[in-house]
Amino acid sequence: MCGAVHCSDLAIVGVHTKIPKVDNEKLAATCEIPTVMASCPTGAIRRHPDKDIKAVVIKEDLCMYCGNCYTVCPAMPLADAEGDGVAIYAGGKVSNARKPPMFSRLIVPYLPNNPPRWPEVVDVIKKVVKVYAANARKYERMGEWIERIGWESFFQLTGIPFTDQHIDDFTYARETFRSTTQFKW
Repeated sequence: MCGAVHCSDLAIVGVHTKIPKVDNEKLAATCEIPTVMASCPTGAIRRHPDKDIKAVVIKEDLCMYCGNCYTVCPAMPLADAEGDGVAIYAGGKVSNARKPPMFSRLIVPYLPNNPPRWPEVVDVIKKVVKVYAANARKYERMGEWIERIGWESFFQLTGIPFTDQHIDDFTYARETFRSTTQFKW
């Protein structure tokens, strides 16, 4: 459920690595170009340079493969059997019980999308759940357990490699890194 990744104990999220394929014929018949353009958070979708053609073009260097355009216009499919994969997040929760809500963090940036059994994904999830079950205290949520032992210990115990993709390099990360809905005086 990609809409709740930020608050899940464990979350599996689809990852796309290729830009949407624009079906201009279908787009002209089914989608509103201003809405499609507005759906792109990076401004990668622009009107077609020829004003007589009701279509859009995508600036590849700006596309972040989020899929927002596809949600408003099915004429811009993003799925690609070769380029799609899965990312895994851990440690989120919405509940205020015992501790404030927490955002989940990326633990595996990319695994291949191998349906119908997804063996790589299942292996990682099983490993994390087994380590959590063996080390967590009674009633301790996954995020609380990780916070207690520390992220470094989490990666060591689970055997998941820590890569440069785990480092939050977002420009304003320092201000938002430990966001919470709790007020502190």
